Amino acid sequence: MDHKDEDDKAHERKDPISLEYYIEYLLRILEYACIWPVRSLSPLQNLLSTGVTIFFLLMNLFLLLPEIAALTMSNDLKVFANIIGVIGMHAVGLIKWCYFIWKNREIVDLVKQLKMCHVLCQKINRSEEAYQIHRSEMESARKYSNIFMWCWIFTCIYGVLHWCANPLLLEWVSNQIYSINTTFKQRNLPFIGWYPLNTNDIHNYGYLYIMQVMGGIAPAFGIICYDGFYITMLMVICAQFQFINAILMKNNIDKMPETEAMLTLETELKNCVNCHTAIIKFLKMLQAFSSPTMFVQCIETLAVLCLVSFEASTIEIAIDMESILKLWSLFEYFLCSAFELYVFCLFATQLQFLGLQIAHSVYFCEWENFMDFEKGAYLGKQSRRRNIYQLVQIIMMRAQKPIVLTGGPFYVLSLETFRVIMSMSMSTCVMLRTVSGSNK
Repeated sequence: MDHKDEDDKAHERKDPISLEYYIEYLLRILEYACIWPVRSLSPLQNLLSTGVTIFFLLMNLFLLLPEIAALTMSNDLKVFANIIGVIGMHAVGLIKWCYFIWKNREIVDLVKQLKMCHVLCQKINRSEEAYQIHRSEMESARKYSNIFMWCWIFTCIYGVLHWCANPLLLEWVSNQIYSINTTFKQRNLPFIGWYPLNTNDIHNYGYLYIMQVMGGIAPAFGIICYDGFYITMLMVICAQFQFINAILMKNNIDKMPETEAMLTLETELKNCVNCHTAIIKFLKMLQAFSSPTMFVQCIETLAVLCLVSFEASTIEIAIDMESILKLWSLFEYFLCSAFELYVFCLFATQLQFLGLQIAHSVYFCEWENFMDFEKGAYLGKQSRRRNIYQLVQIIMMRAQKPIVLTGGPFYVLSLETFRVIMSMSMSTCVMLRTVSGSNK
């Protein structure tokens, strides 16, 4: 009787929390970046966000072209490594942002499918306890996705601004130590590039410096949008898998009469099959959507880790401002690139583990208590038992297939892949260092 009262109370609940609440911060950022097409901004805000987006994308492009020109004219391995290292980030950020704008309708479809998973997940068990478990898991996903977004925004913007501040800091230090004629001073820009201008002229230098800062922030924002979307999607799915596992292990059917317990378990298993099917469909859509960019991400991370390590190894260690700032910036760049790939691989591995865990959870949902097919049982009870048995088989067979997210045709996103990429980058760095040393 208590169970029925609890179900009635749950059915009367009129305030189910929508998926948009849990990913509100992400959708707002995507909307400002002209990625999320469902507009909630005013016409003036839409016009402003569109103009700012076009401006930043153009700044990114204007930064990339001189870098590519300088790369084609470079004969020095150290300079080559420096240019390739930053070109990788600038190109990947531009690709991610443009890809998101191009595929924004697919993003809407992904969110709609995730919303379907969210609704079906809540239908598995309508008790008050299940509602609280689901809300707790989703609140946790919301909390950590927002923390990731804020930390990643700060890290990316800080990294770009710190890199761009190095030339100004070095110039300020040199002015304090030496008396240099500022009219004929050799000036360095944050990013190496070829420009048909005299970069030592203070006015040209100022214009180019501002352009490079804007061009450096643009790919950082593209990376923030893509990474935030991908990680948030994985966090939400992980939360739903954790809820399914918890509900299957805590069905409380041992406290009910046999007939009611069988009906409850059959309903839960049917809803679980529907929810699991929707989640698998969502993951296939996410895989098809993100695989090309994740392939570029893996290649770029491997190249950046290798070349940044090589560039750091060629710097002569000295207690001077230039060496300290350069090593500091390279160390930050290395850590950010490694962390970015690590987060992707970590949540892909976590998703795979939780997906496999469902087979374990459904096996221990006490379904075996109803598998006594006695001859005297009426036809409805026998049919319900067969349904339960078939549903358990379906869930276990589907859940035993590992959920694999890939980056293109070669890279499987997992912690093992992260370890291999780190190992490959270090090995290639040592090889480049050996080749560079033998050419001196």
